[in-house]
Amino acid sequence: MSQSLLPPSSSPLRSSLATYGIVAASSLFFCSKAVFVKLAFRYQMDAVTVLALRMAMALPFFLIGGWLDARKNPRPISRKDWGMLALLGFFGWYLSSVVNFMGLEHVSVGLERMILYTYPSIVILGSVLFFKKPLRLVVVGAMAVSYLGIVIGYQAEAAASSSETLYGALLVFASAVSYAVFVMLSGQVVSRIGPVRFTSCVVGFSAIFVLIHFCLTHPPSLLVNLSSGAYGCGIALAIAGTVIPSYLFGIGLKRAGSQAFAIIGMVGPLGTVFLGWFILGESLNLTQILGLLLTLAGGLAVSLLKNKPVSEATTTPEKAKAMRDASQS
Repeated sequence: MSQSLLPPSSSPLRSSLATYGIVAASSLFFCSKAVFVKLAFRYQMDAVTVLALRMAMALPFFLIGGWLDARKNPRPISRKDWGMLALLGFFGWYLSSVVNFMGLEHVSVGLERMILYTYPSIVILGSVLFFKKPLRLVVVGAMAVSYLGIVIGYQAEAAASSSETLYGALLVFASAVSYAVFVMLSGQVVSRIGPVRFTSCVVGFSAIFVLIHFCLTHPPSLLVNLSSGAYGCGIALAIAGTVIPSYLFGIGLKRAGSQAFAIIGMVGPLGTVFLGWFILGESLNLTQILGLLLTLAGGLAVSLLKNKPVSEATTTPEKAKAMRDASQS
């Protein structure tokens, strides 16, 4: 009865705004990761060590989260879903993170964010080609606005052309491809097992892959012989760059779907400009601010257009009922 007291359009609008906020927050928190990785490199750690420290500190939070969710919402996970969770853990927080961290050793935070956020176009292309999802012209326009914001904000960063920068850029692009595969394959699994358990299991598998990689390439004792500053960066990476955005990711992907999630998430790279300015002392100018505003506008437009109702003139009672049922699911 409480829903009937609200204006007909208020609930979809608030839902759209909430979805936008969740997905944008997930992206912005994830973007803090690059800044903390750069800080961690100052303590003479390589990419694999930083990643292992991050996952080792984050893993207990995900184990607790998964255990609490299993108690609250007990439901079995099929063998097929366990296999998918392991596969998603490999592509999502392992392979994507390893090549991304390695790329950050050779490129700036700004250039890394610009290249990494080519993944929305990869997600959309993959969704259209392999999952036969429709692509509305207005969504293409909103996406173009977001990409225009990224181009404007990072035109100076894209000017780098040294061989080392090219190598780092290729590694970051590989990360974008891996993350796009993760986003495309995650949607149905999230719906079946729930966002909290999904995130806990996927990150749990990723942590196992990362720690195995570390132990095969580094002395295991290295993780307990680091400086206090290195552990501080590890804590920041674990909490702000992993735990918080990971749970927001599962919730946001379930609410938005892979295409809208990918486009809204483009607010992240330009948010990194402010983090880089505040923490790393990187420059911040009006051009970058303009790019950020365009990206925010494009992402918000996609979120609102996604739930725009079909006109009454073309909607039959059966279609209207189906739309209401879908919006409540």
